[in-house]
Amino acid sequence: MKGGAEMSQRPFIFCHMETSLDGKIMGKYLWRPSAADVGDSFDMVQHQKYSYQALLLGRTTIDDNYTMYATPEVNENAAPVPAGDFLAEGVSMGQFMIAIDSKGKLAWQENTTEDGDYKAHIVSIVTEQTPNSYKDFLRQKGISYLVCGNDHVDLALACEKIKTVLKVEKMMLGGGAVINWSFLQAGLVDEVSQVIAPAADGSTSTQTLFMAKEGITKDQPILFKPLSVEIMPDDAVWIRWQVGEKVDFDFDNDPEFKEVMGMIEAHK
Repeated sequence: MKGGAEMSQRPFIFCHMETSLDGKIMGKYLWRPSAADVGDSFDMVQHQKYSYQALLLGRTTIDDNYTMYATPEVNENAAPVPAGDFLAEGVSMGQFMIAIDSKGKLAWQENTTEDGDYKAHIVSIVTEQTPNSYKDFLRQKGISYLVCGNDHVDLALACEKIKTVLKVEKMMLGGGAVINWSFLQAGLVDEVSQVIAPAADGSTSTQTLFMAKEGITKDQPILFKPLSVEIMPDDAVWIRWQVGEKVDFDFDNDPEFKEVMGMIEAHK
């Protein structure tokens, strides 16, 4: 799709997510009884159908699954760290867990993480405004970081550095909803891999696959082309989507659209 960094300047990026039938990535449906003892389709697709060198996650997803909302123990009186990126010892091992964390909130305990046979070196994406104390915290933990942007993360620059600095050719984007949509809106996703669980819970309060966030992204539609559809042994459905173009339509100035949305708002 148009926009974003050209493929020669960034890795091939696929977004791989499990959703409920009603499009949720979190919720009660995840506690469904196993359909059969045949393995989990999401993990099988991730580890057997794709070969990739890096997994990129948003801060909330990492806190949910890895750092559990702990507070990092930083030294507010730490000496100023050198400007620019920091590559820790061992970063060349070739597998990476990449975290978008411009505010410096993630309380990593180690500089690597494991998921089955997948052992990855942690790399944090920070900005010029990320506190010095947090950058010092990362250095003390032996965690690499890439500086991408002034006061907010420049996603295109992050993708360029992930390729040029870390030598990553293929990367998985794994949530959450806001970071997924941000990458799509920036034209930085090539393919979406969606494993649809055979369940729904109807919740109105849990995250969907993609979500715009005010001040960060808009809800401008994006088109997709299905590449393949497969029914999995656990009754999930795996769909691969090629990412297409944004819909070129001026919703803000269309009278019919504004009338319909105004009617919906008035009758909530």
